Amino acid sequence: MDLKKEYKQLAARLFNTFVDSYLSKFSWVKKDLRKAGIKIMLREYLSIALLTTILLIPVWFIVIFFFMTLFSIPAPILSTLLLTILLTGGTAFLSLEYPATKAKERARNIDNNLPFACLYMNTIAGTGAAPHLIFKFLSEFKEYGAVSEEAKKINDDIEVMGEDIEKALRRAARETPSENLRDLLWGMITTIVQGGDLKSLLDAKSHHLMEAYRRKLEDFTTNVSMYVEIYITVVIVGSIFSIVMMTIMGAISGFGTLQAFQTLMVYVFLPVASIVFIFLLRLISPLSK
Repeated sequence: MDLKKEYKQLAARLFNTFVDSYLSKFSWVKKDLRKAGIKIMLREYLSIALLTTILLIPVWFIVIFFFMTLFSIPAPILSTLLLTILLTGGTAFLSLEYPATKAKERARNIDNNLPFACLYMNTIAGTGAAPHLIFKFLSEFKEYGAVSEEAKKINDDIEVMGEDIEKALRRAARETPSENLRDLLWGMITTIVQGGDLKSLLDAKSHHLMEAYRRKLEDFTTNVSMYVEIYITVVIVGSIFSIVMMTIMGAISGFGTLQAFQTLMVYVFLPVASIVFIFLLRLISPLSK
């Protein structure tokens, strides 16, 4: 039993008719879906997002109410309702922004792999192979991540859909989330149409992209040092200082709420802050593919 398929069909049955009247208002999501490589229609995606948001409402309410009761927060029902409304709105917002986020992640993957993929394309072009064969061979070389996926789309448009290489490259240039790959594809289109030297173009592009990649590595090294210093100063030292101060204040005036804050600091703030810093390092890393 395919749970994803069943969930998709359930969302479609419940909300496809409802979301049809709002499709024009979410055309930007459709563009992001294409750039993210998410193979689903806009209507189906909006239906899934709406169903997920609704199903999470009772989940948010139960989880929030549990923590409100656990830490003896005043007016737990009212606070729970307000936070549930906020989280529900946040869930809807994030579901609409997910394709754009995925597209940016895919663009980063392409940009990190493109210097090496361009070198490979330059090597193939040097053999005198036809332009469409460059993308055929590149699509079979999976080590280049999302660049290989983009090459497969181009190859499929040519071999399966019967399009000429110029049309296939134009479609790929419009839909790719990477500015670097878009520039490369438009350069290849111009060279192919005008009958220029494709190898010279790829040779110049590969050198340019590799130099940019080296600069990104240098910037990453500098940024890592800065992030580590911030993490140690703000998260580690700051947390220890806060816990010590709350302990001293609690000993004088009685722990009460301070103890709850200490618990939140240790079991919520520190893990979340560590996860955020790890995510930031992965986000800026040119080595993350």
